[in-house]
Parts: sequence; C-alpha cells; structure tokens
Amino acid sequence: MKEVYRDSIVKKYEILEDQLWKLLSKIFKASGLELHSPRACYLQAFKEGWIEHIDIWNDMLSSRNATAHVYNEEDYEQIKQKIVDEYVQPIEALLQKIKEEVIDRDNIWN
Repeated sequence: MKEVYRDSIVKKYEILEDQLWKLLSKIFKASGLELHSPRACYLQAFKEGWIEHIDIWNDMLSSRNATAHVYNEEDYEQIKQKIVDEYVQPIEALLQKIKEEVIDRDNIWN
C-alpha cells in the first residue's frame, strides 16, 4: 500500500512540473520571450526574481527526468522524499509569485 502513495506523489509531481514550466513558457511568450525548455523557463523565472535558488530547480528537473528511468524501489523512494522534503515549498513559492506578478496585476483575470 505504501507504494501506491509513493507512486501517486511521484506521478502528480511529474504532471505538476510539466504544467508549471509550460505555464512559465506561456507567460514569458506573452512578454516577447520564446522559451521552449523547462531549464530556460526556470532560468528566466530566476532572473525575474520569481525563483530564489536555481540549483534546487535544476535538481527538480533532474529528478523529474530520472523518474522515467528509475527501475529500483530505493531510487524511486529517494525521489519521492525529495519531492516531499525539498520541492513542495519552492513550487508553492513560485506559484504565489505567478499569482502576484501575473494574475493579480492583469485585469483579464479579475
């Protein structure tokens, strides 16, 4: 049963990370920047001051890419633990910044 919860956390993380960088890509495209990769989007978000520690985001991306190639339980568990312990807070902080800098400032959303 423990594996079901772990697998669910990892799968939701994969989806969230994918949607998050695509959202950033659309936001930056609206301001004239064409960014077509997660790494480029995270770097631009760092430059904008929306992300504090780019090294955490590079690690998040590495973990995300690794999920497709993990074949043992120990490595999969380690990725799940990183998601829970290290990635949730920076993701929530970025989403808050997007809300403040994009959604709250744009009359389209209100």
